[in-house]
Parts: sequence; C-alpha cells; structure tokens
Amino acid sequence: MGLSHSTYGYRPRQKLLEAKKEEADLRDRIEQIVVEFARYGYRRVTHQLRREGWKVNHKRVARVMREGSLQCQVKRRWVKTTDSDHGYRIYPNLIKGIEVTGAIRFGWRISRIYEF
Repeated sequence: MGLSHSTYGYRPRQKLLEAKKEEADLRDRIEQIVVEFARYGYRRVTHQLRREGWKVNHKRVARVMREGSLQCQVKRRWVKTTDSDHGYRIYPNLIKGIEVTGAIRFGWRISRIYEF
C-alpha cells in the first residue's frame, strides 16, 4: 500500500484536544457533585452522572476522584468516649496484672468501683 509503519499509530490532534476537554468537563461535574453531596462515593457519583446522560465507567470516575482528592470521608460509626486529656485524677488499672481463671465477672465488678 505504500504507507509507513508510523501512519498506523497516528492520532489526529483534534481528537486529543476533544478528549482533554471532555475529561476536564467530567472532572468539573464530579467536583460539583462531590461539593453538593459530600458523602457520595464513586459508585453514587457514577450513578448520578449516568442519570444526567454521561456515558462513564465506574473505574474512570474512581480514578478521577482519586487523582483530584475528591474521595468521600468515611463517617465514624462510633463516638469517641475516652478523653484522657483532662485535668482530673487518672486511676491505675488494678485488673491489668490479675490472671483471670474462671471468674470473668470478678473483673467486671472491680471495674465498677471507679464509676461515680
């Protein structure tokens, strides 16, 4: 056919520019969704984008969110109740050195001494 081997791998610049613009538009829309819904992860963001008409893969959305540090923060499922940074007296742990053989409830009764 008379074509050089480099012709087969040729990509026109126009398509590259369009792809970059589409990637930037996608990144902007993902950022808007994450700002509006802070607890949305990549799955919910993907679903929202698909409802809006975007043809995106969940892996692409996850990559864009990871690169832009747009991942949701994990909500703690418990409340931190121990506050050791206080001005009150800290009592020693008396049960720490005791070997528990059969009376497991014994340790529970001792720990009740400290509660007021």
